[in-house]
Amino acid sequence: MATIDEPRLGIIANPEKPGKDLLGDLLRRFRAKGIFPLIEEQTAAGVGEKDGLPLEEVAEKSDLLVILGGDGTILYMLRRLADKIKPLAAINTGTLGFMTCATEEECEMFVEAIAEQSYSFTDRMIVRCLINIPGQEPVECFGLNEVTLSRKNDSRVIHVEATINGLFANRYTGDGLIVATPTGSTAYSLSAGGPLVDPGADCFVLTPVCPHTLANRPMILDADSKIELRIPVQRDQLSVMVDGQLISDISEGAFIEVERAPFVLPLASLPEQNFFGVLHQKLGWTGSAI
Repeated sequence: MATIDEPRLGIIANPEKPGKDLLGDLLRRFRAKGIFPLIEEQTAAGVGEKDGLPLEEVAEKSDLLVILGGDGTILYMLRRLADKIKPLAAINTGTLGFMTCATEEECEMFVEAIAEQSYSFTDRMIVRCLINIPGQEPVECFGLNEVTLSRKNDSRVIHVEATINGLFANRYTGDGLIVATPTGSTAYSLSAGGPLVDPGADCFVLTPVCPHTLANRPMILDADSKIELRIPVQRDQLSVMVDGQLISDISEGAFIEVERAPFVLPLASLPEQNFFGVLHQKLGWTGSAI
């Protein structure tokens, strides 16, 4: 189907986001350059294309997945594909688009960069979370941004005991606790007072949410750390969230293992893009006037 061997492209569009005209334009531009991408079945149906394929098949047969959506669409891809995820290049049709590499207006430049293979990748660390609840099978899940423990009942605080590499680190009391990747440092962790971290850094950020003591501050941990979060006796259940999605409600006696996943997510950047430019554009991070 394609007249070039590398990279073999797959295209997935978020059906809940605008972008039907963009998708059609993108396909025309790629095909004009002799590139005939595989198209996910819902994406294909949205523009009247035939021969759409299931998402998993598109991913399996592609070297690069072109995503039309926002950051949430990228997170959804990871949830669906887990360790079968492929390198992603995303065009933002959502709101913030912090992890995307182009806007709708940059479609022509995007296609040129893909056709000429003039893009680069940053390997984004993935967090692995294993939830252990007494009497139940452990639940494994993966996240690009963070694992969060939060209170299920809005009126009560939570208590979490953190152990790092087998050593007791701290007992947190407050609204929650976040274990963020460098990518997730610009998400919930940032809103909770955590630091900005270069996405290529090799670390975790442990960020308490509204702690009840000022001594509980965000902490940077080595990416190879084995983090265990234990739930001691308390009045209510806690909720475990991964990348903003509720995974489980847990009670005392449960514990969560958090560590680096054995795979990464390569995210594409176009020429001239860099982390600081993204901060300037997306966060309005320009500093003060001299």
